[in-house]
Amino acid sequence: MDGVGGCPNVGGICMACTMPGFPDKYMPFMDEPPGSTLSTTMVTGYGRFIRTLRASTIHTGDKEPKWRHTGDELTTGYIPQAY
Repeated sequence: MDGVGGCPNVGGICMACTMPGFPDKYMPFMDEPPGSTLSTTMVTGYGRFIRTLRASTIHTGDKEPKWRHTGDELTTGYIPQAY
């Protein structure tokens, strides 16, 4: 590199590619982490469950309040009470 260039100079992270013993010494960096298959499977099931719950609220919870509408009259939904 002659002191110029390299990953950090262009916004990347250093993964020690110029160190002696690369890539053999640093191979775990490139391997799949232990337990990743299990966590991916669990997150997929969790996502499906949340998506199902969200679908059930789309028609009931995602509605504008009755007082919010277009038109000349400004309404807020506030009803003053005399005490």
